[in-house]
Order: sequence, then structure tokens, then C-alpha cells
Amino acid sequence: MPDQIPQDRVGEWDAFSDLVRRHVTGYTIPQYGDKGHDELMKWDAQACINAISKYVRRFGNNARGEQETLRDLLKVAHFAAVTYWKMKDKQP
Repeated sequence: MPDQIPQDRVGEWDAFSDLVRRHVTGYTIPQYGDKGHDELMKWDAQACINAISKYVRRFGNNARGEQETLRDLLKVAHFAAVTYWKMKDKQP
């Protein structure tokens, strides 16, 4: 997490994208593998959107705690990127 909240939208995006990068490299890839060897290769764009919906529905469930809620937002961003490239490349 950045030490200070960025003061502009580009700074927010840069800091957030760095957090997503660290989430993907430190959490997702070690657990599920990288592109070409992960479960997402079998998913289409709709399956990714369904995953995003799952994490959005969990938002505000305080039983999971703030850290897990923040991690869910990183997951949403990661799935959004995967969805974008699946649609852009028209790949499954």
C-alpha cells in the first residue's frame, strides 16, 4: 500500500496498478500459474465478468475484514484486464 494517498487520478491509477501487479505476481501466479498454464485459459469473457460480479457482491461484508475486501478489489481489476484482452483478442 502506498505511504500516502496520491493527489491526482493518474497517481492513484499508477499506485493501484502497482498493487494489482504485486497481487498478480505474488498471489495469483504462485497459486494458479501464469497465462498459458492457468485456469483462466479455459474461461471466456463472460466467465471473467461472472467472477467480477462475485467479488462485487461480497463488497461490504465486514465478516471478511478490510484486508480481504481490498484484495477483492485487486481481483476485480485483474479479472477486468483479463476480460479486456479476451475480448480484444477474441480468444476464449
